[in-house]
Amino acid sequence: MADLFTPEEFASYLQQDVDTSSAIVARRVASGWLLSATGLTSFTTVDDRLFAWGLELAAIAYRNPDGAASESVDDHNVTWDRQRRKDILTEVRTSYGTSGQPSYSFPDPDWHWTVVPAGNQLTT
Repeated sequence: MADLFTPEEFASYLQQDVDTSSAIVARRVASGWLLSATGLTSFTTVDDRLFAWGLELAAIAYRNPDGAASESVDDHNVTWDRQRRKDILTEVRTSYGTSGQPSYSFPDPDWHWTVVPAGNQLTT
């Protein structure tokens, strides 16, 4: 399974020092969200879109692990955009979400058949 990003790339994206353990946990959370959205069991390759989605989802998981909508400490107020995670996962489902699902439509069932009577059975 290919990793979405390295801990160093994650720290660079956040523009701050991040311990390796925290970066790996954030990556695993982002991977779980992406795998769930796509229906895949693993990532064999990570293209730029998947890399970007993974980094942003990991940043959301790292900065706001409990999914709080707002935070106030003394005179410091922060409001997290909870909609962004949903938007990313919706876009992922649209782009990659065909795994395990038919990518075509099935015809309507044909209910015009008739039952053949079982009365004419051959015996030997």
